Amino acid sequence: MSRIDDALATTRAEGRAALIPYITAGYPSIAATESVLAALPDAGADIIEVGIPYSDPIADGPVIAGAMHQALEQGVTVDAAMSVIERVRSHSDVPMVAMVSQSIVHRRGGTTFLQNLADVGTDGVVIPDADLNALDSMADTLEALDLACALLIAPTTPPARMVELAQRCRGFVYLLARTGLTGTRSELPDLSERVESLRACTTLPIAAGFGISTAEQVRQATESCDAAIVGSALVNFMGESDDPVAAAVTMVESLATGIHRS
Repeated sequence: MSRIDDALATTRAEGRAALIPYITAGYPSIAATESVLAALPDAGADIIEVGIPYSDPIADGPVIAGAMHQALEQGVTVDAAMSVIERVRSHSDVPMVAMVSQSIVHRRGGTTFLQNLADVGTDGVVIPDADLNALDSMADTLEALDLACALLIAPTTPPARMVELAQRCRGFVYLLARTGLTGTRSELPDLSERVESLRACTTLPIAAGFGISTAEQVRQATESCDAAIVGSALVNFMGESDDPVAAAVTMVESLATGIHRS
């Protein structure tokens, strides 16, 4: 069982949902990224999503796009992002999933890149712009490496497409709470009907993201979902602080209070 499967099985056994904070590798610095990855499990993170900086973010709003731009300006490469994961893995069992563009996966050799991710201790990938044909060609490798692969299902995803995406996921399914780009929002839509439809075509845990930014929104999302993903709000809070590591810990501790418990 992978670390992601294990983490989600543990939270389920404990009668609660999981919290998945997102950070951008290299923002505001590589040193901060390494420290945050090491500190967040004790703050309440069950899994951590690590964004690999990319010059043309697919679905990211201004906060995460800006963080990626700054990381790239500071010389943060794909290899640098993987190196920080490897360093953290040497002393931490926290499950880490890389959010990475299909363009990067393809450019770095597809299955070869997946092997590289596994070698440094990454437990899975989130591919927001996944090409299903490309995914099918990597399916055996994902299974052999026991890597999770979470694909994005939006409110506008047609039912047939939803089934196709869900069947190709491993580990968990990424349910977009809303359409549009990532970013903080004042309200969260009711996800219960969409979750019910998705559970009809997959037994995998469902993690909701996009626009979840407060403990109350975490509570709302995890009343029906198995996990909540928080990205823009956390990245923004870190960027505004003189001590981004302490800021990340404080915010994740707060978000964890909203986790729904059955």
